[in-house]
Amino acid sequence: MANYTFIDRYFESQRALLRLDTIEEHDVNSLFTYLNNLHSTADKLKELFDCNIKDYPDFKLLRIIRNYFHHVGDVDDIRMIVSIEENVHFDRVQHLIIPLETFAKSIRSFIDNSMVPENHKQYQKKLKFVSKEMASISECYSYNSDILTNMEVCCNKPSLKLDGEVYELGFDMYRFVFNVTNLIAERCRAIEELACNPIVMELGEEYSISNNIDRIDMFCTPDKMPITTTQGMIYARKVELAI
Repeated sequence: MANYTFIDRYFESQRALLRLDTIEEHDVNSLFTYLNNLHSTADKLKELFDCNIKDYPDFKLLRIIRNYFHHVGDVDDIRMIVSIEENVHFDRVQHLIIPLETFAKSIRSFIDNSMVPENHKQYQKKLKFVSKEMASISECYSYNSDILTNMEVCCNKPSLKLDGEVYELGFDMYRFVFNVTNLIAERCRAIEELACNPIVMELGEEYSISNNIDRIDMFCTPDKMPITTTQGMIYARKVELAI
């Protein structure tokens, strides 16, 4: 009887990455391990069970970061509890933040590696593919088009001066990890060989696509609009360009 331990590796690495009791402890390997296990899980689900999660926008976004991490450069992350102020509501309790610069560089690396020169016979086909992938990612990340429009700025440590102090802008990965985990859980329950796996059977009912966090996951009044930085959410009264 096959054990299908790739599923165990996925859920164990996801738990290790997002466990609340270790939120103040930084493990330099957790994000790298999780992203590689996510990549492997998608491959094996497709190969063994013809179950495709690779078209899911959240997965595509995380895969782009994984490929940058695996092939190009490091991805530094920080986890913290969501900071809540009066008249602010978040549909999550913690952040998994990387520099916005890193995410922008991941997007640029994907585009550079996917495209060919304009005079190449495959140019239009490649352009159509890249455009489709970027449109898909924009379905789950509202500011993707802003990054594409301002790529050079976003790839060079984008920062703002908030109440007189300069902060580097951040990108919160938590929602995408949370949502793709719910997707994988549902797919596993629907596959007979995986549904009986103890780690799948132990998953609570909250592991469901119906509990996924929407693209708009924060509600606040105009005077309480937080800005995501590499130091968490900053509720600034005065926002200026960092020069």
